This record gives sequence, C-alpha cells and structure tokens, in this order.
Amino acid sequence: MKTIVVPTDFSPSADNAMHYAAQLAQTVDASVLLLHVYQIPISMNDVPVMMISVDELKNNAENGLERVKEVLQKSFPALGIKSESRLGDVITELEDVCIETHPLAIVVGKHGASGVERFLFGSTTLSIIRHSAYPVISVPDNTTGFTLKNIALATDGSHLSEHTETIKKFVQQVNAQLHIIHVTESKKETVDVKDAFPELNAVHQTIKDEDFVHGIESYVYTHAIDMLMILPHKHSLMERLFLKTHTPELIQKIKVPIMCVPEE
Repeated sequence: MKTIVVPTDFSPSADNAMHYAAQLAQTVDASVLLLHVYQIPISMNDVPVMMISVDELKNNAENGLERVKEVLQKSFPALGIKSESRLGDVITELEDVCIETHPLAIVVGKHGASGVERFLFGSTTLSIIRHSAYPVISVPDNTTGFTLKNIALATDGSHLSEHTETIKKFVQQVNAQLHIIHVTESKKETVDVKDAFPELNAVHQTIKDEDFVHGIESYVYTHAIDMLMILPHKHSLMERLFLKTHTPELIQKIKVPIMCVPEE
C-alpha cells in the first residue's frame, strides 16, 4: 500500500496538515505515517548542559504521537495509521524514512520564517522541499476542507518531460481536471505547452503578467483551483541569494495546498 508521510511537531499547523493528508490518503487508498523528529536541547553557558534527558524526550515524543494518532483515527476509523519518533535532524531523518517507505507524498504544514532566516535558509517547509526526492504538499493554515476537482500546474515549459509520470499518476488517482498554466511577461515570447498531457484532456492557458506570482494567484482564485503544482528547480545558496526564485513567494501567498514535484 502507498504511504503518505506527515512530519509533525504537534502544532496547529501540523495538525491541520495531518487531517488533509488523511483525507488525501482515503482518496488514493494509501496509509499515513506520522513522523516526529526531536532534538536534544542544549543550554549554551560556559559549559554546554543537556536540559532534558533523551529518555524523557523520547517519552514525550511517543506520547504526543499517540495522542494525535488517536485523534486522527477517530475521524478516519478505516485509515491505516502508523507513527514513528526519531532523534536527530528533521531533514536527515525524513530522508531516511522516505528511503525506507518510498512515499506517494510528504504532507507538511506551512511553517513560516521571517527576516534573515527566511532569506538565507527558508522555513522548515522550504528546506524539506529543497531536499526531498518525493513530492511535497504544503498545506496552508486556512485549509479547512478537502476538495481536488481542479489542479493547476504552473510551468515555464522547461523540464516538463522530467515530471510527466508523477503528475499524470497523481491527477488520475484523484480524478481531477488538470489546468496547465504558463505565465509570461508581456514582452517575452510565450511558451507552447498546449500539447502537454493530451491523455488528461488538460486545460491550457497562457497568462501575460509582469508579476509571475500575481499571475498564478489570479488564476487560482478565478478558476476555483484546489491545488497548485509547481516544478521547483534546485538552487545553491549563492543562487538563492542573488537570483529570484518563485517557490518561497508562492508558498507564502497562494491560499491553496501546493504540491512541489521533484525531477524524476
């Protein structure tokens, strides 16, 4: 059976993403794996001091997972739900879990960062997206229901063939209408994407807008889009510092879940 991995820190944002993941799992006949990664807090005085024992951290993690698992199971009694706690770094442990489970997707709440932290490193969600070899679905806090009638794929036409199978399988599994949208500045040449995914009877739309994110945001709002798919490119730290990348701004501004599809 396919698995959807849900990293959780037991926050309201994570709980919201967990319920979204459960509804998605029911739709595609998958199970849910709740993952909590904890770290040892250290007091940085003259001599580093461990503030809490590993055993206590482990017990707190397992008790928290049992609590959220029980809540989720009550709402979705027929759903297969597993939980796992791990000591370590979130990104590293999540990667190891994905290697073991080969998940259909990772579903995360939209945790924010601000100022220099966002500029240099991004939020936890963005870090997961950058490192993941599997699709990552970012769920905004305002998402209260689950509907997947219309999915929009935002593309500039490049690397599209490298994501074809993942996109096609997901759209078919949820039985949604696919919209393929290309945003171009008014003075730039448009990219022809009308031949993409003919087997899905996709709607193709080119939008002229000086602001890429605004063009996507407007289309999502006016066409009742339930999920936005994007194909983020890998960037080094220096590239993120000096080149404009749209993924962080889309994650911040778009009010529907966003699926980031990695290269196959």
